Amino acid sequence: MIASAALSTRQEWRRGWHIVASGHVGIGVGAGLYFYTSSLFVVPASETFGWTRGEISAGAALGLLGSLSAPLIGRLADRYGARIVAGVCMIAIGLVFVGLSQMSGPYWQFVVLSALLGIAAPGATALTFSRVITGWFDRAKGQALGLMAAGASIGALLCTPLIAYMLATYGMAGGYLTLAGLAMFVGAPVVLAFMKDRTVAGDAAMPEPIESEGDPAPKRRIQATMRSRAFIALAISVFCTNVPTSGVLTQLEPLLLFKGVANTAPLISAYAIVVLIGRIGIGWLFDRGDARYIAAGVTLVAAIGCLMFLSGAPAWMTIAAIVFIGLMQGMEVDAIGYFVAQQFERNSFGLLFGLLLTISLLGTALGIVGFGMLYDATQSYDLALIIAAGFMSVAFVSYQAIPRGRHADAIHA
Repeated sequence: MIASAALSTRQEWRRGWHIVASGHVGIGVGAGLYFYTSSLFVVPASETFGWTRGEISAGAALGLLGSLSAPLIGRLADRYGARIVAGVCMIAIGLVFVGLSQMSGPYWQFVVLSALLGIAAPGATALTFSRVITGWFDRAKGQALGLMAAGASIGALLCTPLIAYMLATYGMAGGYLTLAGLAMFVGAPVVLAFMKDRTVAGDAAMPEPIESEGDPAPKRRIQATMRSRAFIALAISVFCTNVPTSGVLTQLEPLLLFKGVANTAPLISAYAIVVLIGRIGIGWLFDRGDARYIAAGVTLVAAIGCLMFLSGAPAWMTIAAIVFIGLMQGMEVDAIGYFVAQQFERNSFGLLFGLLLTISLLGTALGIVGFGMLYDATQSYDLALIIAAGFMSVAFVSYQAIPRGRHADAIHA
């Protein structure tokens, strides 16, 4: 990106800080907040409706299949801009939370509403926000993506006690309505007011080429990209990392209780802090080193963290496991946005990010179902944790298989 490369890091931040701030808020109170706090709803849902942990996990995971909409949402963001797409999806997410607050007991209600959440969720995640940020930042791309993604950790840190209080005081309805209010009355207004795609001439990126509907060339380029070593290696990486991290995160409170931790709230908050540090710190490292090897190293550490959660491990290992896996959780969003911007053409950013997001969320679904069902079958999380470490080991190899990056915007130039 020639126009961006001529600017210093300070100049990039001076003109684009409000973009990062709006994405930070949007990602902090959207669907991602529910992902971080969903484990708080497991026990109340089981006690209220009589569902098993496996059923709750399976319902949530089936809902994630709705995220197959991610490539379509990404393409809409490519064509019409991320601001409108993100704002509309924020409002839709809030309405789904209102629906969840009114569940009366039948299990199908939970499955259907989870599916609707999955359909709308990608539009209010890094899928749309990263597309905007990578248009405004080049030298500080990793830092900007990290600070944007850190909104999820800040949101979890600030809102987890609030949601836990609302659950304890007003039941599941209170928890879900709190999530709805945050999405519709905080996230949506901020995104609609301050998020802006950088497509205007002058202080803007060069307009992206408009693809003709009848032109087969763009389709051939996308198909070639999907068969490329870079895309395949990145797809394997994000799938294999999401299986363990989603399983641990969505079962974090039950897992800590299983480990004998009586007061879980401080450790859940500590996990959110570690994720926050990972998002900012690893994004900063991406701008200063080879992102492939940085990502691989974090993944290897997370594999060790999964094994530290095993039964019989000393108490200090539980704390270390939270740190190691939290760093991996912090890197995930940074890695997708960074590598897509580094490896591929910008005019297909949203579509490719959406495809990778769908692949990663399929891993998320497998992790959620696997951890819940393996616990139901064995009454222990040990087998799930060993398998999780295996997935991390595969990701360790596949991150290193990503080719050395090239800036696609330079190709456009």
